[in-house]
Amino acid sequence: MNPEILGNRIKVLLEIRQIKRAYLAKKMNTSYNTLTKKLQGKREFDYMDMVKIVEVLELEPQLIFNLFFNPNFDFNT
Repeated sequence: MNPEILGNRIKVLLEIRQIKRAYLAKKMNTSYNTLTKKLQGKREFDYMDMVKIVEVLELEPQLIFNLFFNPNFDFNT
């Protein structure tokens, strides 16, 4: 998955779930700046990042698949 697309998808979910980046960064055990770089697509999310995101955002299986693996997924459809 393209890191920029994934970052944008996660930003949308953070907004929908009303979760602050600072809170997610803390739960991911990473700095706010590192999380911001990942959300901007400048760095990639690793497996453990994805696990933490799933936990914090309480994602259901279909959304997990679409978020991380479906290149055609769009929240608007």
